[in-house]
Amino acid sequence: MIPSTWFRRVIFGLFILEVAGALMWLAAWLVPNPADKAFAQTVAGMVFLLGFYSGAPLSARFLAPRQSEDEAMRARLTGVLRELPQSRPVFLYDHEEKNATTVGILASQSRVYVTSGLMANVSNEGLKGILAHEDTHVVEHHILITFSYACAYALVANEVNSNKLFIFGFIAFMTLRRYLEYRADAGAAKRVGKEAMVTGLKELHAIYPSKSWARWFMVVMAYPTLPMRIKALETGRKVLF
Repeated sequence: MIPSTWFRRVIFGLFILEVAGALMWLAAWLVPNPADKAFAQTVAGMVFLLGFYSGAPLSARFLAPRQSEDEAMRARLTGVLRELPQSRPVFLYDHEEKNATTVGILASQSRVYVTSGLMANVSNEGLKGILAHEDTHVVEHHILITFSYACAYALVANEVNSNKLFIFGFIAFMTLRRYLEYRADAGAAKRVGKEAMVTGLKELHAIYPSKSWARWFMVVMAYPTLPMRIKALETGRKVLF
């Protein structure tokens, strides 16, 4: 999620709920046959996911409407981006949260958002690694892969009503998310060098230190911990669980 003010987050959340509810109602209204209603609402859910993912760049503009006007910080970002050939558009905006995120389901309309709070707490070398990581998500179509998985699971779940399928689907989704995170780290290391990516991860870990118990809750975490990601880059061993 793009860091934003609480008011814009509330408005955005309410809008998302209204759109999702309207699509489900429309599907039920268009298909009155109870036997076909579940499938129609599954399709409506897929349409909602498509709109949510593909409309993310527009949503980001609402959540973070104004770019940073800090000339020194913008010049610094421009200098780092010169070392990232063919990088997707990167937008800097003022926010105290320390965050960088990628939005957009297709590479052609994807963009990367980075906060002034993050830039103030990482070095140029670390920032280069972090931005390369986000750009790798775009280059390798990770958001599209996640969307495709969600749609495939929705279709299968409509046909197979089973708690075992839910558990399997949940574990598979978490595994996919973690694997893609490792892929983005590896892709960034290939583009800008392992040292830059490791520096970025270590600086993020200094900002957000992992709790000692985090490793034991991996089954419900969407991403590997920062120490796990650092170790994977340094040793080549990826731990999914």
